[in-house]
Amino acid sequence: MSLLTVSKLTKRYGRGGKTLAAVDDVSFHVEPGETLALAGPSGSGKSTIARLVLRLIEPDGGGIEFEGDDFLALRGAPLRVRRARLQMVFQDPLAAFNPRATVARVLDDPLRIHGVASRSERPRRIAALLERVGLAAGLAPRAIHEISGGQRQRVAIARAIATKPSLIVLDEAVSALDVSVRGQILDLLLDLQHQERIAYLFISHDLGVVRAIAHRVILLDGGRIAESGDARTVIDAPQSAVGKALVAAAPRLDRSRP
Repeated sequence: MSLLTVSKLTKRYGRGGKTLAAVDDVSFHVEPGETLALAGPSGSGKSTIARLVLRLIEPDGGGIEFEGDDFLALRGAPLRVRRARLQMVFQDPLAAFNPRATVARVLDDPLRIHGVASRSERPRRIAALLERVGLAAGLAPRAIHEISGGQRQRVAIARAIATKPSLIVLDEAVSALDVSVRGQILDLLLDLQHQERIAYLFISHDLGVVRAIAHRVILLDGGRIAESGDARTVIDAPQSAVGKALVAAAPRLDRSRP
């Protein structure tokens, strides 16, 4: 059984008296410990799919199964319990966090909200989370706006893994970072996946990054699937027009997924 199964997902928006399909009949699955990338140009529907999977918005049609449950049917307490297993890392952690909150407060929230650790245990758990993502435990009292972009993204990943999720959605999670920091974050994600068997739904417009981390890729164009398959095979020899355009625009990364 797949960890996540998305079936015929559809989302429409009204604009200027017309109805536009942001996501149109999209189906895919993600296996435990796998990275599936959704790639495409701006407006292709990839971030809308991420929000639908997380139920930040509701679809107009289709289904989502997560860990064997009809995810769209969950409400109230069962939904809150399941949300602990499905986390997200955004492109800009400074926008995602209260910039004046401390690192400790950002990491304390999921531990408290989801009942992961008691109040007395949480400082130790916060220190362990920071160390797990390559940060010093002494960073905990610092305000989010006082630390670097790379450090903020590591804190975002620490927050995401705090509830021991089986799936993390990463929406352009490395696109705002410079190349050297981007490589470090990709290495961290690969290490966490290897150690914890976390699956990733990796949203990106950059096929160079996708090739470095993904097992499979779906290329989107106008809300529909244009091409899909093994990430290296698709990126090395794209068949669709959108795939060829994305490959031409992608910087070469001198690194590959093990």
